[in-house]
Amino acid sequence: MKIIYTLHAEQKLKRFDIKKLKINKKLIEGVLTNPQSESMTKYGDYSVVSQIDNKHDLRVIYDIIEKDIKVITFHISKKGRYR
Repeated sequence: MKIIYTLHAEQKLKRFDIKKLKINKKLIEGVLTNPQSESMTKYGDYSVVSQIDNKHDLRVIYDIIEKDIKVITFHISKKGRYR
């Protein structure tokens, strides 16, 4: 299984605030393989959430294309918001 990132997700990884929280592809892939919570978005995409520190969760929105995972975007939220 291959993980593909949209241009939006790639650009978001370069933002200062994202780097400050140490969000990177390795962390996103860890959330995808071992999430604390799984659901569907209101638009029909898949969503996984895991805690990244005492105050924040990382939510990853993705789609499955054939056997690959396409990361559409990700969000940092207050702990517990998307569970």
